[in-house]
Amino acid sequence: TLLVVSLGLCFGMAVFSVYCGFSLALGAFVMGSIIAGISYAERIEQVITPVKDLFGAVFFISVGMMVDLHVIEEYISPILILSCVVIVGMIVFGTFGMLITGQPLRIAMESGFSLTQIGEFAFIIASLGMSLGVLNPIIYPIVVAVSVITTFTTPYFIRLADPAYNFVEKHLPRKLHFLINRYTTNATSECETRVLWKTVLKRYLWRILLYSSVIIAIILITLRYLLPWLETIIPSWSRLIADIVALSCMSPFLLALAMPASRKTERERLIAANARFDVPLIVMSLFRMLLSLGFIIYTLSAIHSMRVGWIVGFLIFMLMLIALSGRLRKHMRRIESTFFNNLNERELRRSGRNNNLVSDMHLAYIEVGYGCPFVGDRLIDSNLRQRYGVNVASIQRGSSFIAVPNGTMRIFPGDILGIIGTDEQIQALLPIIEQGNETGGENENRADDIKLTNILLSETSPLIGKTSATSQIRDKYKALLVAIQHSDGTYDHPTGNNLFNPGDILWLVGDPKQLESLK
Repeated sequence: TLLVVSLGLCFGMAVFSVYCGFSLALGAFVMGSIIAGISYAERIEQVITPVKDLFGAVFFISVGMMVDLHVIEEYISPILILSCVVIVGMIVFGTFGMLITGQPLRIAMESGFSLTQIGEFAFIIASLGMSLGVLNPIIYPIVVAVSVITTFTTPYFIRLADPAYNFVEKHLPRKLHFLINRYTTNATSECETRVLWKTVLKRYLWRILLYSSVIIAIILITLRYLLPWLETIIPSWSRLIADIVALSCMSPFLLALAMPASRKTERERLIAANARFDVPLIVMSLFRMLLSLGFIIYTLSAIHSMRVGWIVGFLIFMLMLIALSGRLRKHMRRIESTFFNNLNERELRRSGRNNNLVSDMHLAYIEVGYGCPFVGDRLIDSNLRQRYGVNVASIQRGSSFIAVPNGTMRIFPGDILGIIGTDEQIQALLPIIEQGNETGGENENRADDIKLTNILLSETSPLIGKTSATSQIRDKYKALLVAIQHSDGTYDHPTGNNLFNPGDILWLVGDPKQLESLK
């Protein structure tokens, strides 16, 4: 059910995105971003991974089948020229762009050298260009060939990043090196007022983007589906009902869009730091109000006429401004806070930032990783309270919930610990407890590293006369003795007192390399 619902949401949002005039990829991306913030994100990722691998394999097989060797041979010159342009251009512009943002020269060059390819998204753009008739169909295999070449060469350019940096640093003029370091230092050391202004502006743009998207979706649904359906049922009242339904659904988001995006204390600090900041804040407020008015006028104009839209829309907007009392603002901020908390439920639950108990104490739910240094320890031995000042309020282990565990309870990978502490304490503890949750790695152990094998004991075996306990097979070779097969065909389960005799066959489970040395 979880797999079907997740795929249904993805496909549904993709289809809805196409109906709204956007691409399939954008709709799927938006739904993926939404699902990534819920509490079931890890479980959904597990059930979706096989489907992702299947479609990924089909995609790359199809891409490989599109590589026409005859086309490559015929257009080898433009393919090589385009590949060189992509590689050199991405290195130059990537490095230059990172330098502008204030990054050091080493990081800038490493970033530029790691961007020397065009990804599979280029295929989507090329396909769209061909479907619209603005690209010649012969361009597509050329794009595929350039993508294959640049993808193949990217690891080598990543390895060349450090030698290239050493060469540039050695031959770079001192004055230019001084200017780059000075610019980097100035760009990274931002003043408090600038950081505050960036925070306010980011919140302002995010609110406009989010609420405008929701309002536009309501308008499209009303005009494309609701109004035509009402006209077939009750033609005389269809427009009035469409007005009421659309404006009712839009009103919470219009009110939230019209309210200030910055807090009162933030505005006071900005104005106190520099009186010039008062003008941008006023302009931002006017823009939000005009945007809200524009949505209302457009909706009424599309349903009725331009004259009705301007007159009624302006009257509704004035009433909405009058209704923005202090009590209503407080209520709308509460609704907005609930909306964003639901949107970021998973991260808030993990960090505990929105789960205040008293004062600055938070309750966070953190999953124990396989690399956590406390794995296997009892709570009393982990010294979490003495080291980090936090308390363990609960342990979720599978379907079992342990409330207020005692000091003898052990910590295992996969446990979800209910940690109580300040925000600073929890943020410091998060990377320690979650160690090993990331996947990948060259030295990662796999299930296929363990296998079952058998060893025949000869007359000269040093194990002859020993027992399963005194042979120390588990300690020396990290192997588990499963059964002992005697020469007469009978089996014994090891109890620690079984003597090994010539001709016995030992059935062992362990690492193949260790078992080979045991043989």
